[in-house]
Amino acid sequence: MDLNGFVRHDGLMFAPYCTRHQSRVLLGYESVVDIEPTPLGLKVMLRCHCGELLTHDAGADADAAAAGAGR
Repeated sequence: MDLNGFVRHDGLMFAPYCTRHQSRVLLGYESVVDIEPTPLGLKVMLRCHCGELLTHDAGADADAAAAGAGR
């Protein structure tokens, strides 16, 4: 998958919840399977190290980061 224009030069990490690991897992852009635009932002589909297909909602993370910055 060509992530040109999506991946920053300093790298991009995701931490979606994996039901098989029963915790969040740290995944890099090489784990990206698909990216879908939604009204709330990007939905990123990732393949976990264990093989599980995971979803990362980039729009929700941006909202949470903005809310945390206002503290």
